Amino acid sequence: MKALIDVIPTAEQLALFSRVTSGVDVIRGAAGSGKTTTALLKLRTSVAFYLNRARRQAAPRQVKVLVLTFNRTLRGYINELTERQLGSEPLISLEIATFNKWAKGLTDAKDILNLEEASAHIRWRAVAAGLDAEFATEEAQYVLGRFDVGSLDDYLSARRDGRGITPRMERPARQVLLDSVIRPYLDFKRDTGRVDWNDLACRLATAQVEQYDVIVVDETQDFSANEVRAVLNQRSADASVTFVLDSAQRIYSRNFTWVEVGVNLRPEKSHTLQTNYRNTRQIARFASAMLTGLPIDDNGTMPNYSTARGEGPKPIVLRGSYPNQVIGAIEFLRNIDLAQQSVAFLHYKGWFKGLIPALNRAGLPFVTLTGAPNWPKGTENIALCTLHSSKGLEFDHVIMIGLDGSLLKVDIPEEEGQIDVAQHEPSARLRRLIAMGVGRARESVLVGFVPSDAPDIMQFVDDDLYDGRDA
Repeated sequence: MKALIDVIPTAEQLALFSRVTSGVDVIRGAAGSGKTTTALLKLRTSVAFYLNRARRQAAPRQVKVLVLTFNRTLRGYINELTERQLGSEPLISLEIATFNKWAKGLTDAKDILNLEEASAHIRWRAVAAGLDAEFATEEAQYVLGRFDVGSLDDYLSARRDGRGITPRMERPARQVLLDSVIRPYLDFKRDTGRVDWNDLACRLATAQVEQYDVIVVDETQDFSANEVRAVLNQRSADASVTFVLDSAQRIYSRNFTWVEVGVNLRPEKSHTLQTNYRNTRQIARFASAMLTGLPIDDNGTMPNYSTARGEGPKPIVLRGSYPNQVIGAIEFLRNIDLAQQSVAFLHYKGWFKGLIPALNRAGLPFVTLTGAPNWPKGTENIALCTLHSSKGLEFDHVIMIGLDGSLLKVDIPEEEGQIDVAQHEPSARLRRLIAMGVGRARESVLVGFVPSDAPDIMQFVDDDLYDGRDA
């Protein structure tokens, strides 16, 4: 599977890593702005600096390097790119992992509740308390990820950064969530000797196990506050730490401020990439329209079509039955040089049953990227992937068929039905997810849905931004 090739740094990127200093750097930028590429170039420069310093010592100590990603698919992709950047050097100790795998290795934890088990326990308590199960489960996980167990009462008066102003959670409702859901869940873990992934983050946030010299964390906007604290607590005294993020692409109910995780971010250590090196103007405008009206905080950047790398075809919106969308997608592939260019089929739920037989019949080999710990080494340049797992990846062409409104529907409670939809966090999160998927593409985008069940997100996209076709 084709991955990003070595690149020549731009003047904008060179300014971010030409001088290596210790401390925390933050790199922001919209999809396509080269955040990950810049971070890896900075990684190479930083490692070289610490490596040269080590070689001057009488008894050289290994340079400890940590690269963290949010999911396994992105971990496989970055592992492929990082190995190209650093090569083989015995004085470099390099770890590339997801946060969970890294935390488990450092804590040697046993009997960990996976996310599904933890959610089930929380959901059961939410139902018993008369709360909306899905919302209360998300809110509880947000609280547990943001606050240390000893400071949970801070939630009662804190701003709910990353959760929007709706659904509303006034202080009495927060108290019920703490007393009837969160604290009983903590009691359950204590009584049964179980731990969850957040417990591992909290352990590492208070106990230093390692001392890394160079740390890079990609897609930081979807890390919890406790996870960021854990990373910061494992750095050496003069470490170089780089966080890469864009809150406009945040797809989980998590957020934090730099102050609350203990970072006094100086202006010279805060960087925003402005140029869109990946998308054409047509793709960037399409993605940007999907985010119309959404609030963007200091860590977010809207897709910038004015600085996109060039012109290209308008995204195609294919309207028809799903079998006809599949036929249209196969026809679309016939016009692509699959020996040189990559194609990703992205889907919200990862439903590809109708697509896989069609690809096989057409003699089009493909790979599945979702959850893959290593980047595929074969010649297949068609990938199947969930939208969530495509975070941070890049393809020449992106196809998203089967995006029907019933699949992407987000219900807004009746008492909140009069609010600005941009303020409803579940709806906003879904829009960010679809726009993020569009932003994976370099050359072209094809989106498909049943015409009688158009997704709500299309109401934000003007007709002149895409090429509408009937399948």
